[in-house]
Amino acid sequence: MTGTERRLGRGLGSLLGASADPAPTGGTQEIPLEAIRPNPHQPRRIFDPAALDELTESVRQHGILQAIVVRPLGTGFELVAGERRTRAARAAGLLTIPAVIRVDISDEKMLELALVENVQRQDLDPIERARGYRQMMEQLNLTQERVADRVGLKRATVANHVRLLELPAVAQDAVQGGLVSMGHARALLGLTQPDRIADFIGRIVREGLSVRDVEGLVRAASRPAGSGSGAVLTPAGSPPWIRELEQRMEEHLGTKVTLRNQPGFRGQVVIDYFNRTDLDRLAQVLAPKTLI
Repeated sequence: MTGTERRLGRGLGSLLGASADPAPTGGTQEIPLEAIRPNPHQPRRIFDPAALDELTESVRQHGILQAIVVRPLGTGFELVAGERRTRAARAAGLLTIPAVIRVDISDEKMLELALVENVQRQDLDPIERARGYRQMMEQLNLTQERVADRVGLKRATVANHVRLLELPAVAQDAVQGGLVSMGHARALLGLTQPDRIADFIGRIVREGLSVRDVEGLVRAASRPAGSGSGAVLTPAGSPPWIRELEQRMEEHLGTKVTLRNQPGFRGQVVIDYFNRTDLDRLAQVLAPKTLI
């Protein structure tokens, strides 16, 4: 088991119900590449050309070392798991590919398998992963907790990714292009003026601002008029103990938390939420209803 599989807690084998027994149609066999249709639930839209070239060269040298998984579809097959291997096989000029044919894979399981395979074998970027989690929530009617259980991650991790989809397209594109990190993007969610996000992204790129810098900028820019230099975009640092406590609460709650401490340890803890579902989730975490 790879380190990634240990981190996820559930491998593709457990999701596919893999065992030493043959698959329902007779185990691994060579099938024509031209008979395989792509997985319509594939969450990955961007494939690293360099990584795919490396895999293609490996396939030329050594062939396909791990069978893909397909299910019957009409007179051909539909890909369940193995998108990159299938692309590399085609690029390498192969006519057939080893495959395990499964007849017991439902449409719902297709989406789950496609997401988990990508997370295990080659990381999706944060936006692709967020879209995959949201797709699972919407199409499989799952809560964030259930999605987290399916992919073996903490609920807060799923929540933090899904929140990125609340950002405008310019910010999502910046994350996918590697211009800003997921941490930067999460900080931008706190802006009360979304139309300024593009300006903030420009500063992050030009000045190499840290996530902490951006969090300070966002807090300053979001202060009400007259409450201070809210319009001035200068980093506003916090004592290390405050930031450490904010990060702990954010990890636990899965949302942005701002600690406003005043002399004498009086102040406010501000917890962000973005819709009714998010509020209900936070209420359950902070003040769960007890069963009588």
